[in-house]
Amino acid sequence: MSQFDPFAIALRLSGVTLQQQELDTALKQLTSRFEPEDAEDSFYAQVDVPTDNPVRAILELAERSGTTIAAMLDDRRIGKAVLDIAFDYPAEGESMSARLPAHAAAAIAGHGIDIEISVYLTDVEDDEDA
Repeated sequence: MSQFDPFAIALRLSGVTLQQQELDTALKQLTSRFEPEDAEDSFYAQVDVPTDNPVRAILELAERSGTTIAAMLDDRRIGKAVLDIAFDYPAEGESMSARLPAHAAAAIAGHGIDIEISVYLTDVEDDEDA
C-alpha cells in the first residue's frame, strides 16, 4: 500500500490580476510568493500548504479557498490554479508510488484546480537539514 507523504505542497496561481493584499484577503490565507509575470498587470502567486497532515491540509484548502478560486478562474482574475504535490524519489528505490485519496482529489478538482505531481531525484529533506 502506498503512503501519501509529500515533502511539499504548493498552490500555484498564474495570470493573477489582483494585487497581493486583495488576493490574500479573498483566499483567506497569505501567499508565500507574489511576483510579476511577463504579461503586463499579471502576477504569479504561491500559497504553501502544510504537509504534517497533507490530506487534511488539502481538504482545508478546498474548504477555505476553493469556491473563491473557482469564481476567480471563471471571471479570469486568475488564469490557472495548480496544486503541486512534491515527493522525493527514494535514492535506493527502483520505483515509487503515492496515492492521493479520492475525496481529497475531488475536493480540489471540483473547484477547477489542477493537480500536478512533482518527483525529485534528490533527497530534498536531507539537503534542507544540512
